[in-house]
Amino acid sequence: MSLRAAASTASSPAARAAAAEILAAGGTAVDAVIAGFFAAAGERPNVLLAPAVALVGGTGAGGRAYDGRSAQPGLGAARPRGFVEGATIPDAAYVSAPRTIAMLMLLHGHRGRTSLSVLARPGVSAADAQDEKSRAGLIRRVGASGVLALRSSEVARALITAGGSVAGGMLTERDLDEARPAEADAVTTTLPSGASVLTSPWPAPDAAASGTEAVVACDGRGIVAAIAYAPTSAGVLVPELGITLARDAIPVLRGVTRLAPGTPLAAPAPIALLGRKGFWAALGVTGVATLRPEALEALASGQALESALAALRAHEAARVALAATSDGNLGRSAINEG
Repeated sequence: MSLRAAASTASSPAARAAAAEILAAGGTAVDAVIAGFFAAAGERPNVLLAPAVALVGGTGAGGRAYDGRSAQPGLGAARPRGFVEGATIPDAAYVSAPRTIAMLMLLHGHRGRTSLSVLARPGVSAADAQDEKSRAGLIRRVGASGVLALRSSEVARALITAGGSVAGGMLTERDLDEARPAEADAVTTTLPSGASVLTSPWPAPDAAASGTEAVVACDGRGIVAAIAYAPTSAGVLVPELGITLARDAIPVLRGVTRLAPGTPLAAPAPIALLGRKGFWAALGVTGVATLRPEALEALASGQALESALAALRAHEAARVALAATSDGNLGRSAINEG
């Protein structure tokens, strides 16, 4: 592996440091984005179970998308009566079924080389630094046993207490047991320059996504990867675990057909992969829900990385634009912030 061809960056400083450390130790681009995600999750309670989408591509890798969006809860439960119009809806009714960890396991199984326990260490260290022992312990358990950590009796009980029927929500044990991730071919768009852009095939919400974050990386094996996740600013606290649950479920309303339990919920995915003539780039923006392929024309046409990122951020009206690029010999990363 050529370390000179590896590069990574992230919108979170903690994620940035973790991704770079993993690459320097010989990890893949996928290892780097997973470690970056865990580092951000250790720092803050609203990341570990936030909805997430990842992309992987590069030389010989095709282009694949990994779906860690949350799902509508309620599997195995009777349909609730529903809330009447104008009634106060408890926060727990918005709690969704997390699929983030399951998606990370799928992603790691396909393109990871570093053990999951090692990738989780930056998250454990970040949580310990915040004196969040419960969160550190949960991340350590995820590193040891993956999604099974969420299905253990202690963890599952805490999650369902916060988002289940007693609290006014719909989260069930079956939601946790059957929170399966998905993968699919990325959407490929060919730009006028001839470059190919890979993006997520799943719908993003229409509303602005001010809290989106991203980690991007490329490695000396010719692989590029990106992950976008959407921490909620008003999640439902799970005090026993030191985390919060996302609030993106659709509450059941009386007299209104409910969204079927298990249905994936729209989530931001402002990331893309760009390939042209031996050159690959993983890109992300923050503060918006999607990244449109045409916004990458400047980079695809050979414009300097820093100016291309400035053009990308302006085109998408994003807060931050970030990229990791490689031509097989030299890896570079850059961030443009407004």
